[in-house]
Amino acid sequence: MEIFVLKAITVIALVLSLTVIAEKVSPKLSGLLSGLPLGSSITLIFFAIEYGVNYVKETALYNIHGLFAALAFSIGYYISTFYTGKFEVILSLVISFISYLIIAFILSFIPPHIIFTPLIIFTLLIISAIYFSKKEDHKIIKISKVSIYDLVIRSILTLVIFLIISNLPKYVPSNIAGIFSSFPTILLPLLLIIHFNHSNLQARTIIKNTPFGLTSIIVYSYVVYFAYPTIGVVEGTILGFCSSALLIFIQTKIFRFFKLI
Repeated sequence: MEIFVLKAITVIALVLSLTVIAEKVSPKLSGLLSGLPLGSSITLIFFAIEYGVNYVKETALYNIHGLFAALAFSIGYYISTFYTGKFEVILSLVISFISYLIIAFILSFIPPHIIFTPLIIFTLLIISAIYFSKKEDHKIIKISKVSIYDLVIRSILTLVIFLIISNLPKYVPSNIAGIFSSFPTILLPLLLIIHFNHSNLQARTIIKNTPFGLTSIIVYSYVVYFAYPTIGVVEGTILGFCSSALLIFIQTKIFRFFKLI
């Protein structure tokens, strides 16, 4: 029960915080932050608590592997936002989710390589980040007051998505659970909230900025793979976040030097 409450508080706080950032500051910043190893770190930490460090070591490389599917999700959602209509939010959800599942299904038959998998997905993410950097960002123009009902719905949506992913190890092999540990558990409810309450333009702005931050998940999961069994969960998590922050710092400097952001 204590773990359930901790999960609920953590993921709901993250999504609501990113939603506030998107609505009060900018969807661009929210998108950049949502690409960081927020959802993956929480999932892997709870994997370690509930199933042990050795289980996390098995799934950490598959977490990197799963970023191929996470990128497919992002591209699918981005493309779907060019459709406007009565069921545009549902269409975006279906297209992005199907894109994710197709790539995840293919990945389940391909074991990750400790060197080539991170290099390939890192290259794809950087290419995506460069491509999207030239696309227009859209700010939120009108901000409506958030009611208690809205907060409850947002919280329930977030919690349901996260609980499904975090409980996968009980029902599926470690490779599948590892791939799905990179599922955008924080990004998806954020997108649905912004898309539904504002428009496809703001949702597109969030999604186009996520590949830039997704590269940090590669570093984070790589560190977890080596650090959790040797120095422990707490120290490994801190080292993972520090390494991710260093990568984003260097990456930002390079992108700014070439005027990509």
